[in-house]
Parts: sequence; structure tokens; C-alpha cells
Amino acid sequence: MRSDKKIEKLLKSVDIDTNAKMDEVVLSDMIKAQEKFRETKPAALQPNIWRIIMHSKVIKYAAVVVIIIAAIAVLNNFGGSIDGSGVVWADVSRRFSDVDYFHFYEVQSNENDFPSIREGWYAHGKLRSRSCGGFSSYGAYQSFDNGQTWMVFDRHNNITCVGESNLTKYQTFFDPITSGIVHFDFNQFNNETPVFVSEDFLIYDFKPPEEFDWIEKISVTVGRYSLMPIQIKTYYKSEKWYCTSQLLFFDYEEPAKPLDFFELPTETKLPHGIGQVVLGGDEVEIDLHNAVGIKKAIVRLHTKFDGPAEELLIPYRERYKIVGGPVYFMEITFIIDEGYRSITASKCPLWLDQGVKAALGADNWPDGKYRNIRYTPVLRATDKENVFMLELSCWLRAKEDISLW
Repeated sequence: MRSDKKIEKLLKSVDIDTNAKMDEVVLSDMIKAQEKFRETKPAALQPNIWRIIMHSKVIKYAAVVVIIIAAIAVLNNFGGSIDGSGVVWADVSRRFSDVDYFHFYEVQSNENDFPSIREGWYAHGKLRSRSCGGFSSYGAYQSFDNGQTWMVFDRHNNITCVGESNLTKYQTFFDPITSGIVHFDFNQFNNETPVFVSEDFLIYDFKPPEEFDWIEKISVTVGRYSLMPIQIKTYYKSEKWYCTSQLLFFDYEEPAKPLDFFELPTETKLPHGIGQVVLGGDEVEIDLHNAVGIKKAIVRLHTKFDGPAEELLIPYRERYKIVGGPVYFMEITFIIDEGYRSITASKCPLWLDQGVKAALGADNWPDGKYRNIRYTPVLRATDKENVFMLELSCWLRAKEDISLW
């Protein structure tokens, strides 16, 4: 129902005439109330005024009408409605600009897998998160977004991903937070209204565009009066995605983190193995130490690329445009403690002094058991042309270990 219709209905329900004669009555009562007020002592100011007003039925009814009209005006000013059913998504998204900081948790779930968990913080226009667990995640890692670039670090604090800042792509924090779940702008749903209204919250359901055919729907729960997001749930089509649902919970109670909390890590841990490689040279075996379950890696540095970004595979283009070149490519094979060889990754990209997020292996080992190796290679230049030092940090994950990551 439109707000002007609501006001008209409320006014009609009040037992009071709105004509010239009634105006004189109201004015007369208010003048009398003012004269009595002047005779009262200041110490009794508030209660006496209230008693004088409420003593007159005409003024009392008029005050009720004013209060009702003001309440409706406030609701409409915030994009609301009496029952909440008319609050469109645009009204909700406008409230996001008022948020300076928040804390959130993200949980991925699948009937056949262990869950993965991500925790994040937003403050000072920066975003930091950390993640662990999950059958299909890239192991434990943390990410930083300073509004200029987005960077991911592994468990040894090696850079593994570099990309454009998600915070600069959107107008509110809501979109970059959910871009890890889906990659479309929620503002295209500005005219959506709640599918469910309760005393405390509103629920919005979004059907994604056809190109996102792996998503069934997204459900967003917001506070009915605050209009701030409480929970986001993404339902995936199980036959087209590795998890069946993803939950995002928002926490506004935790105090904002200080600015230095969002600074990038500056110290890395020692790699599990180091070996010298020559561009275009032979295979090199690198012994691995303290890499539980993994004995050695066999690597060969075979290609150098320094051409236009469009000639690279799509996953590498954005980083190449930000970081630049050259990019080197290697092939790598692992040998585990049991003596089995992994499959070979034939074109793993490498940037000087930066790591790359990589993984190989699953249930394709000779004994049929599931094993997945997450590894970060870092290439370092030497004083000899085309001779490099390769640092490897790697972790072996069996299926029973997934919940620990």
C-alpha cells in the first residue's frame, strides 16, 4: 500500500473533524495550555506539559495523528513500510554505505566433504580474511585487499595470487565480500522485495542470470529495522558445483581492527626444499624436508614468456598485467614417502620472487588412495643468466586430513 494511502486511512480512523471550527477549538485549547505552562515551575516542566496536553481529548487525538504521520514518514525515509513487505533491495543496499567495519564468517558445506571455513574483517577501507579446511579449497591461506590490489598468501607467507582489488570494483562492501561466492552485482536486483517477513528480519531470494547456471538461488537475510545483512546462503546445483551450499554470517559486534592488522606479511618461513634449475636445462631432483609424506620433487624449467598478456591462458592474464613479466614455466612431479610418483603438472607459471598457488593429485595414485599436494614454488634469480634457485613449500593432504585444513 502506498504511504499516502496509509496516512489517509489512519486519519480517517481518528474520531476528529478537520474543519475550521475544530481548528479554532484546537487553537483555543493550546493557548490555555500555554498560559497554564507559564504559571508552572521549571522543575515540573516535562510532566506538567504532558498532563496538560493529555488532559484535552482534542489535543491528545491530534498528537496521536502527528506521531503516526511522523512514524510513517520515518519509515518511508528509510525505504521501509509498516509491515516490511515493501522494502526493496535498493533500500537495503543504500544502508551499506553507513558501515565502517564488520566481521564475518563463511562456511562451505557438502554432503560428501568436510566443510571449509573463512573468517574476515573489514575496516579502514581494507579487507583481510583467512581460510582453512574444505575438500576443494587450496589449503590454509590468507588474503589482503587494500583497495588497490588483492593478494593471497600461503601458510609460509609466500604470495600465491595477485589480482585487481575487489573493493574498487563495487560501490559497497557487500559485493566484494560475496564475489568469492558469485561474480555478479547484486544491484541488478534493486526492485526485489522480501519473500518472507517476520518481526525481526526480512528474507530476499535472488535468481541469478542464466550464465550462472551452477547456482540455484541466493537467499539474503537482513534485519527488519537495521536493513543490514545478517546471513547470505547460496544454493548450488550439486551436479555442477563441488559444494551444495555456502553460508556467510555477518558480525557487527566485534570492535574494528587497527590499521596495522591489515598490513601485508613481511617475513616468510623456510621452504621445504631448495634446488638450482637452469632455463631449458635437464630435470632436477629437489629433496624435501619436514614436508610430511612427501620425499622429493622433480622439476624442469623449460620456457620463458615476456609477450602480450592475451597470449597467456586466461587465469594468468590479470596477474601478468599487474605484476608484469617475464613469466617462466616449469613441469613438476612429486614422489611421496611410499615411493609413488604423482601426475606431472606440465606448465606451472612462475614469477620471480613471488609464489604461485598450485595443486596436483587426487585419487589418481597407483594404489587408488586419495592424496592431494598443495605447493608453492618461488623462483629466485642468481648472478648467472638463466640460472635460478627454486624454493618449494608443499603439503600433502589425505582425505582424512581435510578437516584439519
